[in-house]
Amino acid sequence: MTAFVADMSYFSGKMEAYLRYKEIPFERRVVDMKVLRSEILPATGLMKVPVIRLANGQWLKDTTPMIDWLESRYPEPPVIPRDPVRRFLSKLIEDYADEWCWRAALYWRWKPIESRRLLMRRIGHEVLGDFPAPNWLAGWYYGRRQIATYLTGDGLSRETEPYIRGQYLDLLDNMRLLLEDQPYLHGSHPSLVDIGLFGPMFRHYAQDPTPSRIMETRAPEVFAWVGRVWNARAHRLPAEPSFSDFSHPGWAYFLREVVEVYWPFLLANARAWSAGEQRFDHRAHGVVYERLKVVRYRVYCLEVLQNEYRALGEGARRCVDEILAPYGTLELIEGLDSGLLEEHQLPLRPERPQPSKLQRLKLALSGTPWDMPVEPTKPGSSKNSSSS
Repeated sequence: MTAFVADMSYFSGKMEAYLRYKEIPFERRVVDMKVLRSEILPATGLMKVPVIRLANGQWLKDTTPMIDWLESRYPEPPVIPRDPVRRFLSKLIEDYADEWCWRAALYWRWKPIESRRLLMRRIGHEVLGDFPAPNWLAGWYYGRRQIATYLTGDGLSRETEPYIRGQYLDLLDNMRLLLEDQPYLHGSHPSLVDIGLFGPMFRHYAQDPTPSRIMETRAPEVFAWVGRVWNARAHRLPAEPSFSDFSHPGWAYFLREVVEVYWPFLLANARAWSAGEQRFDHRAHGVVYERLKVVRYRVYCLEVLQNEYRALGEGARRCVDEILAPYGTLELIEGLDSGLLEEHQLPLRPERPQPSKLQRLKLALSGTPWDMPVEPTKPGSSKNSSSS
């Protein structure tokens, strides 16, 4: 298989760490805009990495379903706990790492001037080499676009900035606590929560200059963990992983954030999407994140997590509820249907509408949006399962 990745990519680092640990043979291919336009866009409908092309020519996308699919074919050693309670809580935290920790990681990449200048220069040379502009200008344009889309366009304001900035420090402090008496966050081996939190911690926090210095001084245990996860190989560790439960004090922060902040965020996004709205406000940490983009993919995330929760046996569901009880409960939305479950069944369907030249140009200039324009799926209506 071939893994298409980018050297500065949050999710590429996450996927590569998984493949390396599991020792799944793959060819690593670093992409530029030409590869994104000519190979990945026609195959997946998106100009995003990581994606995987299998030896038979089929394609995989999206790290969460990719890991699920690969675990079914390379089950040993598992990264997803087989115990249903630990499995569900691991899925919750992975999703939180993917969809809520993203904003703070982008803040620490693009807000500090030294990090911003370095990344603009690197992206201009390494990714946008065929962009019809000088490398420095292409990198500058890309950086300004990221700031406008994912920071000022995604809830960053004078009121929310201290909380967005502080999330990184909170993550470091609580990961340090977890790593005091075990090599990985969840026990003896890398697990799904290690792989999920590795996304922001590796390519952004451990490698971008400003947050890297903070990690080195504030949380050297986490800095060591980053290297340990990247260097982990299954054959070097005992055959059977030992995953701890979620009673360790270090998990309190993560469980509170998931129940009090992230789950309500998913609910608000899903309700706004069902109402056909483009933006919504979300109150968290005593402040309001204003005019957040409604993202259909996050409706899918909530749908998958709700399905996982409902599939738990009565005893396992009661145990999950007891673990989360100090922070609240998981409210469910009845009849939730993102229309994206089929879209994320892997491998991807080979028949896929090809984008026009105008669409390719627009994507090259503006970037792949969180969502392609779609209508919400109303109860009882036919499901549109394609996001392309």
